[in-house]
Amino acid sequence: MGLNLPPRSGYESASKHFVPEDLEVDVTGRHFMVTGGNSGIGKAAAKEIARRGGLVHLVCRNKDRAEEAKKDITTETDNQNVFIHILDMSDPKGIWEFTERFKNEHRLNVLVNNAGCMVNQRELTKDGLEKNFATNTLGTYILTTALLPLLEREDDPRVTTLSAFRGRDMKCSVLFGNPPRDRRTITVSSGGMLVQKLDVSNLQSENVAFDGTMVYAQNKRQQVVMTEQWAKAHPSVHFSSMHPGWADTPAVRSSMPDFYEKMKNRLRTEDQGADTVVWLAVSREAGKQASGQFFQDRQPVPTHLPLAQTKSSPGDEAKLMQFLEELSQKFKPR
Repeated sequence: MGLNLPPRSGYESASKHFVPEDLEVDVTGRHFMVTGGNSGIGKAAAKEIARRGGLVHLVCRNKDRAEEAKKDITTETDNQNVFIHILDMSDPKGIWEFTERFKNEHRLNVLVNNAGCMVNQRELTKDGLEKNFATNTLGTYILTTALLPLLEREDDPRVTTLSAFRGRDMKCSVLFGNPPRDRRTITVSSGGMLVQKLDVSNLQSENVAFDGTMVYAQNKRQQVVMTEQWAKAHPSVHFSSMHPGWADTPAVRSSMPDFYEKMKNRLRTEDQGADTVVWLAVSREAGKQASGQFFQDRQPVPTHLPLAQTKSSPGDEAKLMQFLEELSQKFKPR
């Protein structure tokens, strides 16, 4: 993206100020959904949640890769409560159908919107939607809004603080009932959105020459706006978006090969990229933060660069949400 955002060295510097006790928690009995959980940051986050006892729902497109990820996670964590759901996040009707089934069969405390794509040539889905938009924006919108009633139903969430956390060796000490807004939704965005101003006139990238990297960045700006708007509309759920820092993941290698070759020795590990996701998902401190913020390295950070002129009007933000609601309803089974 051409931005001077922290790669591995930035994480190493920031981590010196992390509070280790924030992640010394046992979340046994709590349900977490991680989309795109079969590789990269999603898999790394799912593994750390499972290591802390969480019941993890991996939402993946590819069954074979999902099964392999489940095997890796259960083997490394000794947590057998890892479940697979096969879903294509670019299929809006399929998302609606999945959420209806899920709401009838499961509980949910935390949703991690991690799945995404960067298609570098304009490609339409079977529904005639531009694929990046369908996956990153509309898919995230439908999944989140459809699952909000399930999240809001959780009226007795719990977090346990540990006196020791050494891999699989946990010793529980203090139980906290009803920590602040422990129903949570986390969306893995990107620092690339900092170069984009919300453009509601071209949501499916029809009006200008197609640039997959910039389309992806625009989608990530849309995700940040959605997060801010959801936070205002649903105060009982804690919403956040985050930038994982540039990490060495399969998605970066395949979608941004030139960037990867230039930066591969400076990129964060997958675990480093997932650290803030895990912190936002399980820590008591994250729940004390104001809802709707954008995070990097466990800290809220600005959503606009100085003098970048990327701030959008309240009217445009409302138009985005209205457009997504109207479009999503067209695919909702009757």
